[in-house]
Amino acid sequence: MKKILTASLIFSLLALSVAVLFARPQQRMTRARRMVDRPQNRILGVLKANQEDLGITDDQIEQVQNLVFSFQERSLEMRHKSSLNRLELQKLMEDRENLDYDMIKAVLARTSADRNEMFIEGLKLREDISNVLTPEQREALKELGREGMRGRTRNLRGRFQQRSPRFRNRIRR
Repeated sequence: MKKILTASLIFSLLALSVAVLFARPQQRMTRARRMVDRPQNRILGVLKANQEDLGITDDQIEQVQNLVFSFQERSLEMRHKSSLNRLELQKLMEDRENLDYDMIKAVLARTSADRNEMFIEGLKLREDISNVLTPEQREALKELGREGMRGRTRNLRGRFQQRSPRFRNRIRR
């Protein structure tokens, strides 16, 4: 009896340790990661990482950094306005029997206008960053992006992965 109990205890500990080793980490993107991984932060990181290869000066990096920070400030203000609009809409939707459709429409229009404004601000940021760089630096940055995309391809879930010969052969078929 004691041998069976010991063997089952060892087996269960072994099974538990294997389960822990092969457990997948949570795939959900946290709020902090979304803030760090925004496109404007990525371009700043790319420019800093390839500063010597692209011939970018410290002054240009500082200008781009100032542009990105001012964009992020405007973005935070717009998100705050969006949150207030969402709260106002929630208040309007409380009384289901007496809905004021004109007020709901006005709140939704403001939210849409704010979203459109944020999109335009993002386009302006790209243009401003492009204006900081010289034409040679812009071309070198484009080529750097093309080289990065050549070595990677999207798998079925939308993530990037390195092309392996086996995967490359599947694409050709």
